[in-house]
Amino acid sequence: MRNAPSMTGLRVLEAVIRTGSLSAASRELCVTPAAISHRLRDLEAQSGIQLVQRKQGRFVATPLGQTVLDAVGNAFERIRAADAILSGNTDTSLHIVGSYSFSVLWLSPRLSRFQARHPEVKLTLEPSHSPLDHKQADIVILHAVDPPDRADWTSLFADKCVAIARAGHELFQRAEVHPADVLQARLLHVSHGKGPAWGEFSWHQWAKSLDVPLTLPLAGPTVTAEHMAVDMVLAEEAFALVSQVNASHLIGEGRLRAVGASEVATGCGYWLRRRSKEGKTGKATGDFLSWMLEELADTRTCHSDF
Repeated sequence: MRNAPSMTGLRVLEAVIRTGSLSAASRELCVTPAAISHRLRDLEAQSGIQLVQRKQGRFVATPLGQTVLDAVGNAFERIRAADAILSGNTDTSLHIVGSYSFSVLWLSPRLSRFQARHPEVKLTLEPSHSPLDHKQADIVILHAVDPPDRADWTSLFADKCVAIARAGHELFQRAEVHPADVLQARLLHVSHGKGPAWGEFSWHQWAKSLDVPLTLPLAGPTVTAEHMAVDMVLAEEAFALVSQVNASHLIGEGRLRAVGASEVATGCGYWLRRRSKEGKTGKATGDFLSWMLEELADTRTCHSDF
């Protein structure tokens, strides 16, 4: 009779596929990425089949690997839930209020990964154009040059924007696309009326930063939020300036494409504030912050070729 696969190996396989990276799985399991890789190789050698593959910067299951995971089912999730019960961390609720476009474009597609790691936490995500107005939120995520009472905030990342369009845009049929070429295309403008201190960044500022000649006026409609611009460029032949991080999920899926050498620092950043750092809620907000920083690190690693 064949030796049964080790529970450690199966646990590593589940963690790598769920988190999408060796580094995230290693942090969760408190071992090194090299140890994670070694366990995967052992499991594949024992089974004689390839279980994982890289796709668009993430580790995903092969068809046979997915069959193995389907057989395992939610066993490890149930174990994590049981551990949470024994640790007394049940029924912790987190109300997260985040900058609207960041919440819609970056956070919501990834939130299930936090939930899989912390099934004991009940999440409510509320996108908002005015996050500071939500004083009772457990976590607030803000897009600004500098938040009020800076000592209370953790910097998530310094924002950079890129020129993006749908991957099938006619301009991408050229052998090379330069930033100057983009200004000859139809452009979408994002303007919410709050100014550069709160994340507004214009095509004029972008062209000036890249020293690209600019001819006014720049034709195209104006929307008041970045996620609206993304919806529009997915549906038509147009370019928009969008946060590099916010666009990463759709670029990874191959639905959007960024113009090479179009990255510009906006001078703004994304910031997180925890209302409480004590008790069960404090632990949950700390876990959420740690998870976000891991995900953001993986985002920048996977898309370092923007």
